[in-house]
Parts: sequence; structure tokens; C-alpha cells
Amino acid sequence: MKKTFPVIASILALAGSAHAAIVFDYQANPQTASDLYRPDVTGALLISQTFTGVSSQKTGSNYVNSFLSPNANVGTGTPWSVTLSFTVTETVTVDSIALNLFTFNASNAIQNNDRGGAYTFDLKQNGDVLASCSNSNLTYAGTQDGTAGSSQQASVDTLGQRGGSSGVREEGMLDKAVVLSTGNTYTIEISLNRGSETQGYFVGLGALELNTVPEPATASLGLLGVAALMMRRRRL
Repeated sequence: MKKTFPVIASILALAGSAHAAIVFDYQANPQTASDLYRPDVTGALLISQTFTGVSSQKTGSNYVNSFLSPNANVGTGTPWSVTLSFTVTETVTVDSIALNLFTFNASNAIQNNDRGGAYTFDLKQNGDVLASCSNSNLTYAGTQDGTAGSSQQASVDTLGQRGGSSGVREEGMLDKAVVLSTGNTYTIEISLNRGSETQGYFVGLGALELNTVPEPATASLGLLGVAALMMRRRRL
């Protein structure tokens, strides 16, 4: 029994994290084409993708080729938006989002200086808004480099660092938790604009995450697993 105890406890703990985030990843397959990228999707099935305010993306450097980089100068008053329709592979509850956003300049290089911006996010079903979130005071971190680089690929791990990437990882809570059920079609609408910014810049999307909430029974199993592991450690 002593040998099997840690195994059982570990299984219980893992059960508490059975649902991973639903991820729309635009950085999985870097390309050089001007066609707007389609994302790799985890935890859902993408039905369609529609853009408003933009018809192509910037190309010409490793940096802008490594994420969805719409050819729209948001900073001079050209907002863009994307609508994603999808179904889920299992019933889940979502309560928050995360956006990996990267800024760049007209020369397809990183943005040296900080820029401001805003976004709105709506989760819909049959045209009805189920939940929303927004931020009208985004700050995109510049790298403060003397010379803008463009040979590196974008990464959230180097945001605002010299020789790294410019942009922000934005995390926002939905105004309400929503249960997404199999068999239904849902729509995400994301719109990016300059907010109060007056200086030019472009902004692209690396990934969108819908964060899921463990079901009560699953969460309880996870807590039991953690408690069991702690008891085991205290006895050793």
C-alpha cells in the first residue's frame, strides 16, 4: 500500500487540472506569405476566421513573420478586428482570457518605444453576447533599443527587453463565467485600436487563450490529491 499511495495521490492531483486552456496559436507555423494566418487550435475546432479593417499582413522579416501581423497602422487610427467561430471538444467553463500582442513598425521591426492601445473582446452565441472584457489603457512595452531589430522571432518571454520583442501579454477577466457546450457554435470577436495613442505603430496577435475553470467535482479531486501528497510528506 505504501508504494501505491503516491501514485493514487498523484492521479487525484492531476485530475484537478484535467481541462487545459483553449488556445488559438498564431505562432505555431511561421510563414512568409502575405495571407493572414490561421491559428493552430487546442481544445476546440475552428470553423471560420474573418477579418475586418485589414486584408493582408506584413512580411519581410523574421519578426513579423512569426505571428499574425496585420498590415494596419493602428497608431494612426486604423483599427482591425478578427472574428473566430468555433466549437468545443468537451463541455468547459471559461472565465478569463489572455492575449499575446506584439507591436512592430512600418519597417517590419520591433517597436523601440512604448505605445498605448485598447481592445475589446466579446464571446457570443447566435449573435448574443455571452461575456465580455476590455482594456482602454493597454501599454505595449518597447525594447528601448537604439536600433530596431527584426531578425529575432517574437516571444512573450522577452517583451520589453533589449534585443527582445515589443508588446504585451494581456490577461483579462470576463464579466461573467460561461459554460461552453459541445454541439454549439460560439464566436469570439477581438478588436484592437489605438485608444488615446497618437504615435504610429502596428500590432499583431501571437495567441489567444480562453482559460477554463475546473468542474466542482474535478476540483475536489485535485484538492484531495494535494492534501494526500502533503500528508504523505509529513509522515516521511
